[in-house]
Amino acid sequence: MFKAIVHWGLPIVLSSGLLSLTHVSGLSVPQTTSGVSTSSSQLSPSRQVGVPLYPNSVETQATMTISSPFSMPLIFGVSNQESAVWKVPVSYTQVENWYIRKMENQGYHLISRALSSLSHSESETFGLLFAKGQENVDQVGINIVPITPTLTEYQYISARLSVPVRPAASFIPSPSSVKSIDVTYKTWRYGTLATSFTLTQPRQIEPVVKLLNAMPVQPPEMVHCTADFGQGATLTIHFANGKSWVIKDNAACLSVQMPHTPALSDVHSSLYRLLGQDAKRVAVTGVKG
Repeated sequence: MFKAIVHWGLPIVLSSGLLSLTHVSGLSVPQTTSGVSTSSSQLSPSRQVGVPLYPNSVETQATMTISSPFSMPLIFGVSNQESAVWKVPVSYTQVENWYIRKMENQGYHLISRALSSLSHSESETFGLLFAKGQENVDQVGINIVPITPTLTEYQYISARLSVPVRPAASFIPSPSSVKSIDVTYKTWRYGTLATSFTLTQPRQIEPVVKLLNAMPVQPPEMVHCTADFGQGATLTIHFANGKSWVIKDNAACLSVQMPHTPALSDVHSSLYRLLGQDAKRVAVTGVKG
């Protein structure tokens, strides 16, 4: 359906398909690909909090379609709303830069930007995706289409993502219940070899257990990944009762897979950074335990 989709500068949004929003007779009808389901409602500017309109914007009257580079945030039936399509007599770069500043002033931060070019049209859509709140659950996507060098159309979509409750069985009872942790650690640099070591001291085990127990479930609707060179870690936790858990930290996606729970979020790469300190100590001292 699309001949090009390019992400740059920020974490990539792994999208399952191109999503378009069509306005017919004043109603918003979401259209998706790859079997993605949606739930949307028409959004009036007076009802939307935190998403300003570019100055002197005029609502388009004709039936319009803007195809987004993102399949998010309108997926999986999350609570969401979409605006009308607006036009403004300025360049797309002015609209883009203005929204980046304005949304940051509203407490949002830019988590991804993308460009798509549709196979049936020479038009391009520039996408900005903003988020705020715990685990970035409050999201706003801005889709910007340059019509001419001095005329731009845009639309924004807002959504609030749901976060599942973490199952009780996924928590480690206490640091003292862990006998040792085998770690295979891969740095961010391309071509580097993995480092293997074992954590056996309580002072080494305790911070790892605390971080794992503090991790929230990652919202299933959204996964952000930077360039993936295999960076991350595999932990094998050996419990005092003889049981073992295998845990995988995908550093590129800030995601941790562990037993009895959906994927967890390694907020600020805290676990990956902590294990990196241990890996550096091993490299310096040569002691792997």
